[in-house]
Amino acid sequence: MSFLNNIGGLLQQFANAKPDEVENAASDHVSGMDSSELVDHLSASAQNMDAATLGSLATSLLGALTAHGHDESQVQDAGIATGDARNGDLGAVTGLIEHAEHNPGALKDAAVDFIKNNPQAVEQLTPDFLKGLLAKFE
Repeated sequence: MSFLNNIGGLLQQFANAKPDEVENAASDHVSGMDSSELVDHLSASAQNMDAATLGSLATSLLGALTAHGHDESQVQDAGIATGDARNGDLGAVTGLIEHAEHNPGALKDAAVDFIKNNPQAVEQLTPDFLKGLLAKFE
């Protein structure tokens, strides 16, 4: 069965998989990306997300930035309204994604965290990103 014919089944398996399996697939996929490529995928994917999903992405980004020594006040000093981002404001989340590009480790950790904690949201990712992610899961 081809990838396109099986995508619905793969999405269901992915959404119902164990968190460590989801995390491993996400980590394998994003580890091979450079930060600008990941920013492009996340920014494009954000266009398809509802406010709750955007808020989850923002939470993952802010948590990863903090874990990598970049505290929230630095994000706010860069002109990003973190409260708006947490509330799912598309512009604020996109700004946060672009800001995280300068910290590739945090950006990748945030992507993995987001996917691990929101496996049901992967269908909102760009087709190329989703295809690569699911290929690591198969």
